Amino acid sequence: MIVDKILRQFIEVAMLGNVSHAANKLCLSQPTLTHNMKKLEENLGVQLLERTSTGVNTTEFGELLLEQAQMMQRIYDNTLIKLASIKARQGQSLRMGAGHAWWYMFVRDSFNAYRTLHPTVNIHIDLGNHLRLMDLLLGGDIDLFIGHEIKGLNPKAGISFLPLFSTRDSMFVRGGHPLLGRPVEEYELLGYPYVELTPDESRYQHMMDDMQHKRQARNRLHLAERVIWSTSSMMSAVDMINDSDAMMLNYPSCMAGYFARYGLEPLQLAEESQPCTVGIYLMREKADAPHVVQMQELLHQFLEPVRHLVS
Repeated sequence: MIVDKILRQFIEVAMLGNVSHAANKLCLSQPTLTHNMKKLEENLGVQLLERTSTGVNTTEFGELLLEQAQMMQRIYDNTLIKLASIKARQGQSLRMGAGHAWWYMFVRDSFNAYRTLHPTVNIHIDLGNHLRLMDLLLGGDIDLFIGHEIKGLNPKAGISFLPLFSTRDSMFVRGGHPLLGRPVEEYELLGYPYVELTPDESRYQHMMDDMQHKRQARNRLHLAERVIWSTSSMMSAVDMINDSDAMMLNYPSCMAGYFARYGLEPLQLAEESQPCTVGIYLMREKADAPHVVQMQELLHQFLEPVRHLVS
């Protein structure tokens, strides 16, 4: 509902009680404003204003119109404010993903900073497997995500990968596990179940142009010969390990502090794991979107204090 400009002019005349003063405030000539008021009266078929020696007074009809016009103006102005708020919320709303480890290490602090800067916007965080997050990114369901570099990803996907740091993985077990307290050879791991947190799902493998890297990684761990318990829940994985001699399948070493809260410890492996790169994935066409740019800046800001832990 748009308040007619002549009604706005009437409100000023009625409130000021003087056509000349109202004309100056509205940046109109007095004859133009006088003409508009007469036109309004003609359209409504009633007298709204009475001339006095000092200006004008509102008639009974004028008082009613003033009350209703002011109400209409307030409703319209409030509507404009709400529309602007929704527009800003949609423009700054953020949808992003991350691996569980990166949420704990620095994404959570980045999220808190973003919500403080934009307290009225909607924010969605999706945690999980990097192939699933890639599927959400390609489908437009998230704007960016933080995860391991995906070797063999189809290069035609239109995705940019912005490296942040390199890290190494560890194996985590319960306190008191038989393999703790000494260097462990790879063959000694074969007798224990593995816990996979957010494993790859076959329905997302269509995004891969080359599965060789993933097959080599699984063969190196002899996963076809292993008992594997898998889950999408961090707390379920912790419970599985604490209730058995199972070990967490390769997981970032920087999570040692987090897992220590739940009684888990890293194994001392005789052979150090290969480094892997972690970075930001985003669609190229959204790389310059203000909310995406700002979130990247916050991620870099909150990564710096913990870079020595994750690298």
